[in-house]
Formats: sequence, C-alpha cells, structure tokens
Amino acid sequence: MKKIRDFSQIIGMLENGQLNPALSAEVADTLEKLTALSDQNPAATHKGKTTLTLEFAVKDGMVTIATAFESKTPKRPRKNSVFWVVEDGALSTEHPRQHDMFGPRPVSSTEGERQTQ
Repeated sequence: MKKIRDFSQIIGMLENGQLNPALSAEVADTLEKLTALSDQNPAATHKGKTTLTLEFAVKDGMVTIATAFESKTPKRPRKNSVFWVVEDGALSTEHPRQHDMFGPRPVSSTEGERQTQ
C-alpha cells in the first residue's frame, strides 16, 4: 500500500495533476498585475494574495478533496479627468474665463500683405 504523507505530492496529484499548473498560472498572473502596478508607482509597495482552499470530506474511510483558489490584487488606479461647469450645469473642456489662444482670430489687412510678400 502506497502512503502519501508529503503535501507537495498531494498538491501534484489533485485534480488529476491539473491543480498545480492552474495554481502556478494564477500566481504568475497575480505577480504580473503587481509588477504592472509597481511600474506605474515604483516608490510604493504593492501587495497581493493568492489563497488555496482544500475541503476534505471523509465517509467510510474514503476522503474527497475539493479545491478552490482566488487571488486579490489592489485595484489599478484610474486617471482623473478635468472639466469646468458652465451655464445650465453643462461641462466644458475649456476654462470659461480664458480665451482660446489657438482659435480663429481676425487678421488686419497689413498683416495679410506681409505674409504674401
């Protein structure tokens, strides 16, 4: 009779050997997300967690092991958008008290003559 006492052997055998690669992929995905957050803000420490749950059910000397895992990472920060409130509660991307420097403006006749010469 083969006895299994080592936890790493149990993990390797769960779900017909499919749990270990699935859990490895989950850990890699968690680390990838944390690395992306760290690239955005290298001064901060970004933490995540992957939890493996094993549920054991024993009946008449037979054990059934059900597995589940989940990962948690911080939410990725979203960028803010700036608008100004104008009349009637509408939003504008232009400051209402500033003039558009790049919009069309009248040209005097002397400026037009200088540009054609």
